Amino acid sequence: MGLPVQKAPAKEVGWAPVKRQSPLIPDLPEEFLTLHWHEEMFYLPAEAALLFSSAALDNQTFVWQHRIAGFQFHCELQADNLREMVVNDYPYFAGSIFQQDATSILQTPIPEAGRQFLFQVLDYITAQ
Repeated sequence: MGLPVQKAPAKEVGWAPVKRQSPLIPDLPEEFLTLHWHEEMFYLPAEAALLFSSAALDNQTFVWQHRIAGFQFHCELQADNLREMVVNDYPYFAGSIFQQDATSILQTPIPEAGRQFLFQVLDYITAQ
């Protein structure tokens, strides 16, 4: 969308909550646990509504003009996806502010709230 992506002030790898920032989409949870796997960040496009933030990084999810959604964290996960990420990219954990290891990441159940959130955002976009 023409805006830079750059190194974030903190590397987020592991499970951590995100908190709602906008009432734009009704019935979204106030907060839920999700998987972060990034050390870069995006800027919000003009006219975008910021939906969720983490404690370390404001721009986690946005909706732009009721048609496009941008996600920083992983709410689409299934157990096989998570295992593949951890097994194939475990060196990436180094330097994360969450300081979680492979075992703790894999032993955390994938929250259903993330899938529900994803469906709510997609329903919002497709209904417009």
